[in-house]
Formats: sequence, C-alpha cells, structure tokens
Amino acid sequence: MLLSGLSDKIEFEEGKSKVSARLPVVTRSLRTRLWAIIILDVGYLVYTSLADFIPQYWEQVGFRPMSRFILTFGMVIILLICLSGLAVSEKMNSMIIREGLTGLFNKAYIRKRLEEEFYRAKRYDHELSLLMIDLDNFKGLNDRYGHTAGDHLLRYFSQLITETIRPSDIAARYGGEEFLVVLPETDKEEAGILAERLRLRISLYPFRVDSRKEDILFTISIGVTSYPEFGQSSDELVALADEALYRAKKNGKNKVAVYAPS
Repeated sequence: MLLSGLSDKIEFEEGKSKVSARLPVVTRSLRTRLWAIIILDVGYLVYTSLADFIPQYWEQVGFRPMSRFILTFGMVIILLICLSGLAVSEKMNSMIIREGLTGLFNKAYIRKRLEEEFYRAKRYDHELSLLMIDLDNFKGLNDRYGHTAGDHLLRYFSQLITETIRPSDIAARYGGEEFLVVLPETDKEEAGILAERLRLRISLYPFRVDSRKEDILFTISIGVTSYPEFGQSSDELVALADEALYRAKKNGKNKVAVYAPS
C-alpha cells in the first residue's frame, strides 16, 4: 500500500463492520513532536526575556551570563531547526497525497477519504455523492498537439475543478484523463446541479495550446451517483459513478448522466 511504512492506523468500528484509514506519520507523530519542542523552546526564550527585567535575578539563581548566552543561542538554533522540520513535514505530506502534474489529490488518497466519508454518511445518516469526470476526445488532442499540450490541458482543467467545487468537496485525478470528486452531505439533485455547472463552465472556456493563436473548445462527460439511494460500499459507489459516466459518453459525450438502474 502506498502509505504503508509512513502511516498510523485508525480504525472505526460499527458493530461487525470496520473501516480502516491510514494517515501519514508526518501529519501526526512527527509534527506533534516538533510542536512540543517548539512550545518548550519558545517558553524558555520568553522566560529568559522576562527574567532580564527583574533586577539581579540571574545573580540570585546563580546563572552566569556566558552560560545563559550559550544556552539561549542553542535554543534559538533548535527552534529554527524545528520550524524547518515542520515545513519539510508539510511538504512531505503534500507529496504523499497529491498528484504531481495537477496538484489534485491522488487516487490512493481519494479512496481513503471516500471510505471515511462513506463511513460518516452511513453512521450519521448523511447523504454522499460522487462525480466521475472524463475529458472527451483527450487522446485526439494528445495525438494532434502532443503530450505537452495534454499535460497543459490536465493542469488547466484541474484548476477549473478547484475553482468550481466547494471547499468541503474533495477532488482527485483518478487516472489518465479521469477525475473523481467526492461531495459530502450532498444529495443527487445538488450533485447533478454542480456537475452541470462544471460541464457548462468548461464548454465556455476555450483552451489555448501554448503560444498558438488557435483556441480549442473541449468538453467533459460526468457520471453522478449518490448514497444512500444507491451503493452499499465506497467501491460500489465508484462503480456506479463509472457506469453513469459510460452512459454519458455513449449518449454523445458533453453530458451529465445521473445513475439510475437500467
């Protein structure tokens, strides 16, 4: 598993069912230790600063100036190292859960988050929806303009997704030109409206390949499904959203298809 060896395991239990999730170590153990050291370090520096205002305080406690200087200097160095370590840990965490080209979450992370959101929806009787999105005729664009243009389009589309969805929604590049968006506490109608808004926005924004003067209109197809109406597991929800996407593509592309039994 992608996150094994860099993870702490959290288990949620409900009766006989169990949902496991893995979180990177850098988001918990390492970061917690760094923050503990930073707090202690800052506490010491504040203490020494305040003590300087008390007349003859250091003489009374027998703390010589040179010793105090060396210790304070060392604490400042430790503080800088911890702050740098905290920044590095955030970068490591981002590299683990995000896809390099688009900056969206990767497939492993979105599946983990989907399991967590499905568990919450099931336990607290909330609604949960999925959007499975595919760029229409992406292979043709790659063949005509090259893979660099294709990568540019994927980045451009990912930015439009981020700007369109809500802060509580979770978007990921699921593979190739496919994207998955998890919509917590969202019913089928709301998910359909959001999907249609995204489809229309894409169709209204021409895409320019590098410095060429030619604008390219590209479209997307979207499959929508929702819990609890359909799906008894996170895997089944993904399969149903994929089936709805297949119907949208089969019916002419540039469409939103909401899953319904045949």
